[in-house]
Amino acid sequence: MSAGDTVRFIVSYGTAGKRERGNGKGTAVLGASVSGRRIASRVVNLPDSGIVSTDLTFPVSRFPFPGWVAVEVRLEGVGDEEPRDDARRFVLEVSPQPSVVLLASPPDWETRFLARTLEDVARVPVRTFIEAEPGGNRWRDAATLESRAPGDVARAVVGAALVIEAGDAATFSRFSPKGSMLLWPGTRRLDGDWYVQPPATEPSPLGGALAGVAWDSLPPATSLAELGPDSSATVALAARLARRGPARPVVTLSERAGSRRAVIAAGGLYRWAFRGGASGDAYRALVGGLTDWLLEQGAGSRERFLPVTYEVTNGMPVLWRWTGCGEPRNVVLSLAAERGQRIDTLRFDAGGRAELRLPPDVYRYAAADGGGTERGVVAVEAYSDEWRPAASVLASQVGSPSGRLTGVGLRDRWWLFVVAIAAFAAEWAWRRREGLP
Repeated sequence: MSAGDTVRFIVSYGTAGKRERGNGKGTAVLGASVSGRRIASRVVNLPDSGIVSTDLTFPVSRFPFPGWVAVEVRLEGVGDEEPRDDARRFVLEVSPQPSVVLLASPPDWETRFLARTLEDVARVPVRTFIEAEPGGNRWRDAATLESRAPGDVARAVVGAALVIEAGDAATFSRFSPKGSMLLWPGTRRLDGDWYVQPPATEPSPLGGALAGVAWDSLPPATSLAELGPDSSATVALAARLARRGPARPVVTLSERAGSRRAVIAAGGLYRWAFRGGASGDAYRALVGGLTDWLLEQGAGSRERFLPVTYEVTNGMPVLWRWTGCGEPRNVVLSLAAERGQRIDTLRFDAGGRAELRLPPDVYRYAAADGGGTERGVVAVEAYSDEWRPAASVLASQVGSPSGRLTGVGLRDRWWLFVVAIAAFAAEWAWRRREGLP
């Protein structure tokens, strides 16, 4: 999120057991704090029983510092016997200006999967604006669906290092991006089964990122826009209709006046990510390779590993996944918390997964081996689902237990095997005595 956003937490709280105050007149304070500093609070009424929900809203400008922060939401003044279930932690990243701005007009499945993958692989602030109504001047924030003035969108576009324009090109004519651009036209496409493949001869800057893609296992694109001739553009990917005929460009790369530009002409590539597996890895590799090239490997992320989730409950391990190039390898990790600093090693398995068990606290992690720029925050909560009181599900039974019949399989009766062996031995002796084979 950026510095001008508003944070809205929807908090559920409740009471277990019987309370003597009655009529739900008990009150408590629901507060949010960062590093012990209170940034928002409100008085809430405690129910006699059950769970209710409310919201806690405050601007991001109240955070004491930008970057990674751990927000603690706590219910104060309740005085119960188990205080460990009165607070939860949430890790957020605050940046002064988004590095990537995605403009979707209209929004569709293509832009939805693109935005999600960008936030995952690029690891830079991403802001998505959608324009679902015709006219080009009714923009909304994709995260909250709040209306945004065209001037706010224009300022975000000017300050972004990468601007992605997906949809109708006429809608974006009023914006003037200063950084790199990724164009994904959504009009004048030819429908069909377009099978994507790398170019046969021409080298591409994305060759390294796409080296391990199994192209024959990918579903075909559903449509393809015809790009105009450009002698300065490099064809990074091409496609053929039903695997026949001449190859047409799908992804082109160009650079003019120090600004990089990429064009994706195919539609339906989101099906790669939707299918998952090798197709999902190919989609992530394409988006990550394009982002790294467009950001000139400067504003983009070169992190080799990331936490799967930034918050875990008490007793659960912090899970990590390998996102770097090549085979996963062990990484030495430095963790700084209020209790002090510790050094641990992330040992990734063949699937690129690692886990680390930590006591409850907020940890600022950083790679300690000098091989990368990985930094961030993970939080281990004191909260656990085990601390929440719950009604008993086992009821006592009246009377004493009585005998019951239990079936036993024939293979579990050992004496039957003795009888069978004795019978076979007697038959063998009789056949020998009679001279039978």
